Amino acid sequence: MNLPWDKSWFKLSFYAVFTFICIYIAKYAIDTIAYTLVNMAGIYSVVLSVTGKIFSVFSVIIGGFVISYVLSPVADTLQRKAKVKRVCAVVMTYGAVILVFVLLAAVCMLSIGTSGDDYIREITSQIEIYTDNINKFRNRAEALLGNTGILSKAMDNAVLSLKAIPEAISTNIPAHIRSAGNKTATLLLSGLVSFYFVKDNKEISRKLKEYANVLLPEGIYGYLCGLLRDIDDVLAGYVRGQLTDAVIMSSLLSLGLAVVKIPFALIIGVISGFLNIIPYFGSLLGFFLAVIMALISGEPIRAIYAAAVIIALQQIDAAFIVPKVVGHSVKLSPLMIIISLAVSGRLFGLWGLVIAVPTVAVLKLRFDRYCRKKDTHHGA
Repeated sequence: MNLPWDKSWFKLSFYAVFTFICIYIAKYAIDTIAYTLVNMAGIYSVVLSVTGKIFSVFSVIIGGFVISYVLSPVADTLQRKAKVKRVCAVVMTYGAVILVFVLLAAVCMLSIGTSGDDYIREITSQIEIYTDNINKFRNRAEALLGNTGILSKAMDNAVLSLKAIPEAISTNIPAHIRSAGNKTATLLLSGLVSFYFVKDNKEISRKLKEYANVLLPEGIYGYLCGLLRDIDDVLAGYVRGQLTDAVIMSSLLSLGLAVVKIPFALIIGVISGFLNIIPYFGSLLGFFLAVIMALISGEPIRAIYAAAVIIALQQIDAAFIVPKVVGHSVKLSPLMIIISLAVSGRLFGLWGLVIAVPTVAVLKLRFDRYCRKKDTHHGA
């Protein structure tokens, strides 16, 4: 028996089933997005954990690549200007870098050796003086306000914290030595790996291009080559700008802190100047180190001088040096640099501050090229 065929009912059923499927897919997508947003912190921590483990395992190779990326242009320039073989140019480059580090370490050790013991004794005595002053202040405050217990507890905590500083330093010395030893070994191995990266960079680059050309489709290969060229151009300018800014700020901070007679001015200036590569972090670290050293040096008025020097130099750096050196290198305006740092730092923390400027610079470069291509197309 043949059943009647009703096309309208068939179409209606088809639309009903299709609508149900679309609703189900939309619900699944919404549930997935909601789950992701609710558990964003957990997902983010897992991603950070996996990324940290990868960086830990391949730290030597990653460190070697970073060092070679910084030193390869120097070796290229030496090879071209001095007209020597690649190996000679690489050896000269690494020899110059090692010499600079040795001289810097010698100056720092000489500074510590001539006055370090006096400063350490002064710091210890000042901690004891501050502890006594806190106790005297507590006794006077309790005499005026009455023994409420709140002030006494806060003062006791402050005294215990001050007394715990020398003990914490001495207790953690073995752990700090082990950590420093591990990091030094990783740095030395990274330097050795980077030597071969710099020496054979053209051969390594040629091989990677050959493998990529075989494994990737032609369109994707061309797109990746263009993207990597843009990233290389931006990163090269960014690294040059940041290193130039670090050298300038290290010199200015060391000189300024030495003028106001802050202990270990050279060491504090060099550390905070090169950590200035990480926006905000280096300046804050230098500020706290200088102020703390001034406070416990025996003349607390120096803390005001140190704070004034660092704040003034940081303002000069933010207003003139960074826009002129780093902004010009990556072709970004100061406003774009500030916005990229604020947004990326808020989203990704410390690493966001590191990658913000080069990432935005690459995106801007690609977008500008796309706009020019569209204009050319419409003009034709």
